[in-house]
Amino acid sequence: MKKLIYGILKFPLILIFIKTPLIKILQKRFISNRFKKKNIFWLLLDTIFQKEYINKLDDKYKMRELSVSTLEDGEGRKWALHYYNNHFTTMENLRKQKIGILYHNEAVPIFEKIIKFIRDNNITENKDTYIIQLGSSSGRDLEFFLKQFPKLNYISTDISDEILDFQKEKYFYKNLQYFKCYAENIDECIKYFEISSKNILLFSMSSLQYVHPYFLEDFFKKIKNFENLNLFINEPFDLRLIDNKKNLISNNRGDISFSHNYDVYAKRSNLSIIESKIIKPYKNNDKQHKFTGHFFIHLQNKI
Repeated sequence: MKKLIYGILKFPLILIFIKTPLIKILQKRFISNRFKKKNIFWLLLDTIFQKEYINKLDDKYKMRELSVSTLEDGEGRKWALHYYNNHFTTMENLRKQKIGILYHNEAVPIFEKIIKFIRDNNITENKDTYIIQLGSSSGRDLEFFLKQFPKLNYISTDISDEILDFQKEKYFYKNLQYFKCYAENIDECIKYFEISSKNILLFSMSSLQYVHPYFLEDFFKKIKNFENLNLFINEPFDLRLIDNKKNLISNNRGDISFSHNYDVYAKRSNLSIIESKIIKPYKNNDKQHKFTGHFFIHLQNKI
């Protein structure tokens, strides 16, 4: 029934809202619609805007403009506060929380994987080791590692001044520094802190999903230039991207997020794949999340 109604109303609403200056109404809603309650009318319009406008954008800079806009005018601070208040603080909490049918540490193994890597390589107190997060949001992920390994160095990066300012109000660690940049400009961060020859542990936890495929290609090309760099990624993933008939390596998940097949990007950049796996946290009969998986990968660059 919903599909029938959508099919009937789609074309006239496209002509009214997508093909006229009224599109500005939907663009403005899009900036903050994650925190808005929706009635059926606005839900329909927001869905049309997503499917008929955002999903069909092939302009990476327009997509970036939309992405950045969702973190302005207080929205970035809202997101940082949301994740700050809902983040686990200890390993025990991590192992008790659940995502679907899995415990958090099973569905999101990146935290335990990075901890194990640091311990196995005996760098728990190595002052030449830098842990950098792409898109750090609340800063809680970095604080979690900082409490585990207080003698290492930490750099928080994000594209939003609001988010970085929020973190600066919350954290006062001497070994935690901040840098504003997009993912594909991570080389500017590394060069700014003069750490290109240091041990770099770069990680993304649900942030690379917001990077357009064109920019993601640039990101992988950039990190190939730095020696002794390990990249850990844990991102949402649309399971339908596996063995898709169109041979896509990225596709839009909704809003401004994408699923990326990180194995392919890594191979194109000649990075060593240490570990890669797709995790399925939800049951096949879960109507809302049955196609939602998590992609974990650990990549290494040894020049």
